[in-house]
Amino acid sequence: MENIDFVNIYREYRTKVIDIAETVLHDRNEAEDVCQDVFEILYNMGETADFSDDVKLNKLITRMSFNKALDYYKRAFRKYEYVDSDELMAVAELKVQSGGNVDEIILALETEGYLKTIFHRLREKKRIDYEIYVSVTLYDIPSRLVAEHYHITENNVNNKVMRTRRWLAREYKKIFG
Repeated sequence: MENIDFVNIYREYRTKVIDIAETVLHDRNEAEDVCQDVFEILYNMGETADFSDDVKLNKLITRMSFNKALDYYKRAFRKYEYVDSDELMAVAELKVQSGGNVDEIILALETEGYLKTIFHRLREKKRIDYEIYVSVTLYDIPSRLVAEHYHITENNVNNKVMRTRRWLAREYKKIFG
């Protein structure tokens, strides 16, 4: 691919990549980082890819943008997913000092552990449903984009989210009655 061709592709699709990434990440700066990564990958593909078909190129860039934005979001999410037990105890101690009931704090910590177990079970049994549920509810990704990503209809995505909520509620009731 000639440099002039790449510049034209960049000018044509830059805004689209940033819009997709910003929809997923809700952060303009990170969306621009995603844009840079996507176009770096495209540039490195060089002669190995055929960029002459606009429809295929559009789909490729859309898919790459969505996936790269998800990677960024997951990386940011993982940064805060695990809490050091010392920090957890410090928070619990602060709540106790501020008048919180110790039994309530212990119950809250136990509930959090059970909820992690339920989500782990969901992830193992129904991986796609888990990913769709997390994408729509936790990451606030529009169901239309999730549907495109998984090659299903938007209605199917909404049904999977609804069924997953019901499954989670049943599992929660099994534990807490």
